[in-house]
Amino acid sequence: METIKVIIFEYILGYCLQGSAIVFGIYAFNRQKIIVKNYILASILIMIISYLVRLLPISFGVHTIINMLFLYLICVIPLKMPAYTTIRSTSIVTVLLLICEMVDVAIIIAIIGKTHFESLMYHSLQRSYIALPGNVLFALVVIVVYHFLTKKGDNHRNISSQVG
Repeated sequence: METIKVIIFEYILGYCLQGSAIVFGIYAFNRQKIIVKNYILASILIMIISYLVRLLPISFGVHTIINMLFLYLICVIPLKMPAYTTIRSTSIVTVLLLICEMVDVAIIIAIIGKTHFESLMYHSLQRSYIALPGNVLFALVVIVVYHFLTKKGDNHRNISSQVG
């Protein structure tokens, strides 16, 4: 039963939710319509790479930088997104993710206390529980941003097509 909980919370609600939200965010900030096949492929690649990078015995900040590099390469090479805007989008998405995680941690520490929080971080399943609200917040923010930016882009296109 413990293994099933780890699979659900760490892999499905952790890596899958975060990986798909990250790619969704890149599409949002690049103001591109989602091509489902490419979106799924990129999300799966990001999930796998993110998992493998976190297994490396390196400092935590280095994981983030390596993940950003692979995210950028996946978006530019197979997805054929513009390089310049993808650099910006990758940076924005990463900062948004870090902010959501910081908000999540700050709220949890305020509720349960720093000592109890630190003891929970030693267990994989508890760490997954702690990360879930931050991942959900990140996904919601990215969805809102995507809808705002694509509607804004559609309005701009509609106005320019009426003028010309």
